[in-house]
Amino acid sequence: MARLAISKDFLTQYARLDKRVQRSVDQAIATFARHPHPAQYLQTSQHPQNDQLRIMPLDGPWRGIILAPATGDTYCLVTVLPHDKADAYVSSPEGLQLVHAQPFVTWRTFLHPDQRQIAYHPGYSGSAQVTGGPGTGKTVTVLHRAAFLAEHAAVPILVTTFAGNLAEALQAQLGLLIQNPRIRENIEVLNVDRLAYRIVRRARGTPVIADEGTLRTRWAKAATDAPFTPAFLKNEWEQVILAQDLNTEPAYLTCARTGRGRPLTKAQRSQVWQATQQVTAELKAAHQTTHLQLANEATRLLRQAGTQAGTPAYRHILVDEAQDLHPSQWRLLRAAVAPGPDDLFIAADPHQRVYDNRVSLVSLGISVRGRSRRLSLNYRTTQEILAWAVPLLGTDPVTGLDGEVDSLIGYRSPMHGPRPQQRLTAARAEEFTFLAERVGSWLSEGIEPHAIGVAARSAALVREARGALRVAGIPYFARGAYPRDVAGGAPPERARVGERFGVGARGGIHHRR
Repeated sequence: MARLAISKDFLTQYARLDKRVQRSVDQAIATFARHPHPAQYLQTSQHPQNDQLRIMPLDGPWRGIILAPATGDTYCLVTVLPHDKADAYVSSPEGLQLVHAQPFVTWRTFLHPDQRQIAYHPGYSGSAQVTGGPGTGKTVTVLHRAAFLAEHAAVPILVTTFAGNLAEALQAQLGLLIQNPRIRENIEVLNVDRLAYRIVRRARGTPVIADEGTLRTRWAKAATDAPFTPAFLKNEWEQVILAQDLNTEPAYLTCARTGRGRPLTKAQRSQVWQATQQVTAELKAAHQTTHLQLANEATRLLRQAGTQAGTPAYRHILVDEAQDLHPSQWRLLRAAVAPGPDDLFIAADPHQRVYDNRVSLVSLGISVRGRSRRLSLNYRTTQEILAWAVPLLGTDPVTGLDGEVDSLIGYRSPMHGPRPQQRLTAARAEEFTFLAERVGSWLSEGIEPHAIGVAARSAALVREARGALRVAGIPYFARGAYPRDVAGGAPPERARVGERFGVGARGGIHHRR
């Protein structure tokens, strides 16, 4: 049964309304409660800025603004306006900001009409892709697409990404979005490394992943007999040999090395090959492996199983932050889902690559031609922050996963706010003193502690920031200390260190609000 909640901010407004308007609001709420199909009682704007806002008719020249749920049956009355302003409000950026003013559970599952058109497309004829800059809603589009597919067929669906903490965030957000356990159980969420690990473990027992310290030692040893640095050898192994799944020296001697920069003669390639074989032999002797090796092994196992059983593991796979997957991980995903309608749904921002992975989806058997859409509206921050940040990110076009040029032209925000502020200091101690003073001033202004974030470019600077806040008597918690934070489980009385928030400070580079 549909329910109508009342925004806490509306209670203050309600008290100031004329008594006749109050009675009209009361009657409208009662009508909503009695209506057999309450959603039909609400009206929509002809030109909505977002399609979760509705208009509730009241007696006389007033209208209620209702926030409809993305899923579920709980609506929320947020404000009352004269009828000539109500439609304009629903069609304005202020209506969008209304969603952001609601609790995390509300705005984290919000869809703009452009996003909804992509997420709720009746069916793509093959793999599909959505791209866009930071904050354009790629992740929430992935989540809604997963929910849509799960609602329409009880088939195995995988939502995946490159990092474990991102997979945990996706898991929590799906829990907010999908209330029906029958639908939710069709969707599995895990990062690509865990998928590879599970496949290999089922086939031959628990694999042992070599730690970074062990790998550094092995690559340093291999470099002593070769005219290359340990880092060069490791990168050549990962970005060329493992990326192309090259298993013989002749294959490596003749392969393309696009993007590697330094050209190599055939003799030099042979030296590289011998060095990499030394490391892989040592790993094998120690019964160890790396995540990328594991991905290639899992792919071979799936292909063998597919030949025997004829059915890959999943019917649909949805990939978030796809720009950071390695070619070996893409081959694994290709092997885990049969080619066909809606096989892969990919969300990527080629401007935000964390790793220098060179990927061509077409070369891996994944084509999104004619099924790629680009989002350009940022809902996470204001136009003033974008105008300051985008030039730092760089506006040069880059090559996307589909081989097409991708640029940030048209990337913008419908929301506005104060310009970011920068403060340069002469010494580190002065910087952290200012940090504590600024956070303290925000708290004095009434900004909620959980809405304040402090970020820094290194773990060492984060520790110094914590120390400065501790000395100033400002309570905080560190990123990762509350894993349920993404679902709203973080303590509201503490400032957060290490995440992105509406009000923030950044140490080691600048401070901003």
